[in-house]
Amino acid sequence: MSQQAVGKWKECLDFIKSQLPAQEYDTWFGALEFVAVKGNALTISVPTKFVSEYIGKHHLELVRTALTTHFGPTFNLVWLNAEQMAEVKKREEERQRLQPQNITGAPQARPALDPHLNPHYTFANFVEGKSNKLARSVALAIAQNPGQSAFNPFFLYGPSGVGKTHLVNAIGVQLKEMHPDKRVLFVSAHVFKQQYTESVQQNKSNDFLNFYQSVEVLIIDDIQEATTPRTQQTFFHIFNHLQQNGRQIIITCDRPPALFEGIEERMLTRFKWGMIAELEKPDTALRRDILTAKVKRDGLSFPREVIQYISQNVESSVRELEGIINSIMLYSLVDNCDINLQLAARVVARAINLEKKDLTIDSITNTVAKYYGVKAKELYAKSRKQVIVKARQVAMYLAHKYTETSYVQIGRKFGGRDHSTVIHSCNLVAGRISTEKDFRHEVESIESTLKK
Repeated sequence: MSQQAVGKWKECLDFIKSQLPAQEYDTWFGALEFVAVKGNALTISVPTKFVSEYIGKHHLELVRTALTTHFGPTFNLVWLNAEQMAEVKKREEERQRLQPQNITGAPQARPALDPHLNPHYTFANFVEGKSNKLARSVALAIAQNPGQSAFNPFFLYGPSGVGKTHLVNAIGVQLKEMHPDKRVLFVSAHVFKQQYTESVQQNKSNDFLNFYQSVEVLIIDDIQEATTPRTQQTFFHIFNHLQQNGRQIIITCDRPPALFEGIEERMLTRFKWGMIAELEKPDTALRRDILTAKVKRDGLSFPREVIQYISQNVESSVRELEGIINSIMLYSLVDNCDINLQLAARVVARAINLEKKDLTIDSITNTVAKYYGVKAKELYAKSRKQVIVKARQVAMYLAHKYTETSYVQIGRKFGGRDHSTVIHSCNLVAGRISTEKDFRHEVESIESTLKK
């Protein structure tokens, strides 16, 4: 982190503070934090998306003046909310801390291990309903007696956004609370694959194997992303060692084993040895309970009829439900209006219209390309022309926003780009939307076309 850049950001805040009432500054700028400067992009973290959108609507010119004065006229702001920061931080920490060269394979050494668990994903705030009751019961049993039940391995599958990561993370959190010295590790399949590749390149694959075989509870998230033969072979050996030694294995996936293509039969057979459970999309009653719990947890004030309306009309993931609550709060704040059924209906109608379109990456890309006057195939290619780069970044942002496609899959679609490139593009577009009025209108116009 450049101390010079941090100093310049502090000068920006001091300037903004001098132009605003104290309460206004403390409310909207007090919690902003410098993250990084890369090229002409200044990345700043915000507690919630509400904050960046409010600043973009009410204090854009003031921010641009401060930025131009202290960083220069070509700099752009990129906002990262808490969820985005957590995702970026998680991936970076996994990449850095699980480096094979930092891993000792000597079992007797028992090196300290960061479990990479999210402390906010617990059983206490996982709302139970018919669609997840079985899976939650199994998860609780594993947390009480890991590796010693018939639930090993535990294979949990379901569509994106229904709480798979939350539930398996809760197992790890409870285990660490009960047994602080137990070696628990949560790792995405993508990171596992990446770390294995690096260990081979550095001739340290044995250290990599020894490290994973020393884990007592291994939680692998999104196993569908581990499809390369060598990665599967390595995981096969780790799997066998852990299970033979009474260690617990927990796996999440976006599909059941029977529909898992691109994986060896012997691995599929082992997935079926233990417990397979599905997390379905929540029903109306569970959606209502989830919304009620979120509102209470966040200290919000939502009329009961609004909660009921949302739960009856948004038949989507938990993530989307919470997004609706955030959007309603934002509209209420920006438009200075009450939270009521009329406002809820407006926000929900917009979300449902896009959802019912069954948008795909191709349909989004075609719409974006047409808007910017370029060919769709150019967005999938390697061109670095400014207009194509801009269109490509917008297409990636909208693909992530309106489809259930992962960053990795989006990157593959757009010319085999790395997931970090997709994350950067999405964050860049989100930041420009918050700070650049004309650009925001461009994206809104494209979204309007997608709804038709």
